[in-house]
Amino acid sequence: MCERPMTDDAAWQLAQHICRTQYTDLPETAVESVRRDVLDTFGCMLGGSRTPGIAELCAAIGCWGGREESRVLLRGMHLPAPQAALLDASMGHALDFDDTLDTGSSIHPGVSVLASVLATADSLGGVNGREVLLAVALGLDVSCRIALACTLDRGWHRTAAMGVFGAAAAVGKLLGLTAEQMLHALGIAYSQAAGNRQCILDGALTKRLQAARQRAWACSPLFWHRPDSLGRVTHSTAASGSWSSISRMGTMPHCYCGTSRWSFAGRG
Repeated sequence: MCERPMTDDAAWQLAQHICRTQYTDLPETAVESVRRDVLDTFGCMLGGSRTPGIAELCAAIGCWGGREESRVLLRGMHLPAPQAALLDASMGHALDFDDTLDTGSSIHPGVSVLASVLATADSLGGVNGREVLLAVALGLDVSCRIALACTLDRGWHRTAAMGVFGAAAAVGKLLGLTAEQMLHALGIAYSQAAGNRQCILDGALTKRLQAARQRAWACSPLFWHRPDSLGRVTHSTAASGSWSSISRMGTMPHCYCGTSRWSFAGRG
């Protein structure tokens, strides 16, 4: 039984913000920040493409097969979108030089969002540059809002655990989800939110996998081919239910509200 109507949940405001925002709504500072972030993330993917573990991951995933619908950057191969996003994001986060929101507990939002957007745009086809920039802008905004509002440190790897919301927002925008569908997409994202910082202490390669795994989920067929089923498979109180992101991650409800201030604009 639902704890409360979905429109009472703070995530509903975030879903509406994602769905109603158009490219023309973006201030110039936000557009310029997105362009810089995309360029920076591409550079990090290039730098991380030859790091330890990437070749092995590429070989393993390449054996899984599936539709050759999305390009893997720098590898000359096409894979199902979820696997392509996983590989691109792993490369981008491998060196840990990707964009960092210092005031948001050092989340690296770009790799999560861009990898998902690239794989989805490839699969959909016909996606133009403005649509890509808008999806990336919204994905970065969502990731940064949640990271900025995180008030508790419980060992989450924020790039993974909170970046998944940005990836869901960006993919959902490209797919043209309604606000109700977007709310449920955020609910699915919350069910997939995971990642801890023990890998950082241990110097383990799983750190890059944590940042990439949820990106693969955001490009899953459930999103694209059956958007009408979203409400039947997930909860609609991702923000403020008894076991919601607010209670588990310590995020504050105001982070979900759509405002005129873009959380990443003007930051380095």
